[in-house]
Amino acid sequence: MSTLAAELTPEYGFSPAPRFPRYCTSLLNRACDLVWEARLGIHTRGGALVLHPDARDYGCLAYDTYFRILARLELKPEDVVVDIGCGKGRVVCVAATYRVKEVIGVDIDADLLALGQANGRKMRGRRAPVRFACQSAADFDFDPVSAVVLISPFGEATMDKMLGRIEQSLEARPRSLRIAYGNPVLSPMLAAKPWLHLYECWRPGTWSRVKFPVHFYQSV
Repeated sequence: MSTLAAELTPEYGFSPAPRFPRYCTSLLNRACDLVWEARLGIHTRGGALVLHPDARDYGCLAYDTYFRILARLELKPEDVVVDIGCGKGRVVCVAATYRVKEVIGVDIDADLLALGQANGRKMRGRRAPVRFACQSAADFDFDPVSAVVLISPFGEATMDKMLGRIEQSLEARPRSLRIAYGNPVLSPMLAAKPWLHLYECWRPGTWSRVKFPVHFYQSV
């Protein structure tokens, strides 16, 4: 992970790698993605427009990146993992290869969520139950959740409401909760919360297969 080490700061501070190394690592990621899609028996490639005014268009990172993120979250059998903005379910399916209590995919786009549900049903190698919720993160019930993954799925308005929901959940049911935030453009909003602690930042190096920064938070 030395190529992913970074100064511990919520600021984004990121510039893409030069073209040639970026091309080489992207090519490797795409080849490995094809292998993982075949191995899991799912199809999650391709982007999609999301019409909700505060939502980002759907896209996904490489399988290698998601496995690295989930490994850093140090998932345990009692964990409930939620992917916010799950789209076609790539993170859900990767997380379901771990022996955890449950994996949940949340997305506001019904069409994308239907594709995610189809992938969740047919995936091979599942070691955890999965379910999907078609709703905004601002309305989701975080009470059972202990690990959150989000890859820049929305803007400030939804982020603020989601953080409010998580805070209420932690007050009602105190527990340890971790958040992995990829492409963390709104990371200062999380860092400003006194009940969250930023404990690790990844800033990809020139030859890293991880293409965006990832910030890790834990409840305190």
